[in-house]
Amino acid sequence: MFLFLVVLWQCTDVFAVDMPQDTLIIDKQLTDTVKTEEVNIELKSHSPHKATIYAMVLPGLGQIYNRQWWKLPILYGGIGATVYGISWNSRNLKKYKSAYIDYSRYLEEKAKNPELPYPESPSWEKVYVGGGVEDFTSQQQSNFQTQLKNRKNNFKRNRDLLYIVMGGIYAIQIIDACVFAHFYDFEINEDLSLNLHPDSFYTPVAGGMVGLTLTLNF
Repeated sequence: MFLFLVVLWQCTDVFAVDMPQDTLIIDKQLTDTVKTEEVNIELKSHSPHKATIYAMVLPGLGQIYNRQWWKLPILYGGIGATVYGISWNSRNLKKYKSAYIDYSRYLEEKAKNPELPYPESPSWEKVYVGGGVEDFTSQQQSNFQTQLKNRKNNFKRNRDLLYIVMGGIYAIQIIDACVFAHFYDFEINEDLSLNLHPDSFYTPVAGGMVGLTLTLNF
């Protein structure tokens, strides 16, 4: 009976000692986990890389990531105007190109056959509102052909320039998203001041001098 009591007392003592140690280990692991999560949250910052990728995937998405919503109407307004300009110039280019080709062929065939009848509803009369093309003299025909060619080239040049503008808008919004993502976490000190006041100083070479001192606090 005495031996049983001694064994029971030893087991109770071991259990009493072991339990706090296990509890301390668990508490330490939980504390380390919480500290690790806090460090990860502190290290997590606004990513310029993500802003750049978003802007490359969809124009304006980088600005949304930077929370600069006010730039979206400007961006898409410019894109919309450029798309409309490209579409308008492309339509006119198609009409004038067709008119120039058809009229040039008509003049070539008429040079071979002076009795060639004037076609009904030719494509060049759809872009010329003056009328009377059928009665043009040789000089007027040459001038009209040159006019059609110049208009065709102008619409083509304007369309190509607008394609360049579209590419420029796309590139600028990517650069804008990347640059402002770098400054997203940048904090400006409220105590920012610029002071300019007269001052005097002395140098062994020039002696006494009077000048201005510029002080910038940030």
